Amino acid sequence: MTPVDDTKPPSPFSPKLVLGIAIIALGLILTLDNLNLVEAHTILKLWPLVLVVMGFAKIRQEGSEGGMGGWLLVLGGSFLLLVTFARGHLADAIGPMLVVALGILIVVKALKQNRRVPPELAQSEDFLRGTAIFGAFKRRMFSHAFKGGELTAIFGGYEVDLRQAMLESGQARIDVFILFGGGEIRVPEGWEIANRATAMFGGLSDATHHGPPSHAGERPRLVITGLILFGGTEVKS
Repeated sequence: MTPVDDTKPPSPFSPKLVLGIAIIALGLILTLDNLNLVEAHTILKLWPLVLVVMGFAKIRQEGSEGGMGGWLLVLGGSFLLLVTFARGHLADAIGPMLVVALGILIVVKALKQNRRVPPELAQSEDFLRGTAIFGAFKRRMFSHAFKGGELTAIFGGYEVDLRQAMLESGQARIDVFILFGGGEIRVPEGWEIANRATAMFGGLSDATHHGPPSHAGERPRLVITGLILFGGTEVKS
């Protein structure tokens, strides 16, 4: 009997797929325009949306912290949409918005270089990865060999539930980066939390339920490292 392959197949959502669909749509729009059913020049003003969707497809393929090219496509497409449709004060805001976006791209790239997570570890189901930029995410881990993780929140937040997880070798590390955001990490009762994160105009709160002092050395140990700026993280049981 041939063993079942449990590996996750690659996602069909790719930049090439998006481009192909866009070309098909272009042909249909031009055909309908020739039949005087639609006005192509109005619809084609939305063409930068193709760049935005291609960018998100590339980010999905390469990971939220690795797809720098994807973020550039999203940024470029968004800029062209703003130039096309912005009026009045919105047009004046384009420059500062691009500066913010560029800064976020640089921060995300720097985080990837500083963390240096091995590719095999980053792809492991026992390793937690999550990024929230102007948004939020939730993660629940059921791993019996949890190897740690990395969490990023920039103008966003996260909720992580580790109450069903078990630490590999009794210890793991989660690296956090928070900028104008926040998060919550839930752990099983009895876990020891070691706060090694640096906080400026923010903080990390340990609200876990500790076991008896005599068993402190035997408890699973979760080390929190990283940088918290104008935000915070709370660890709860």
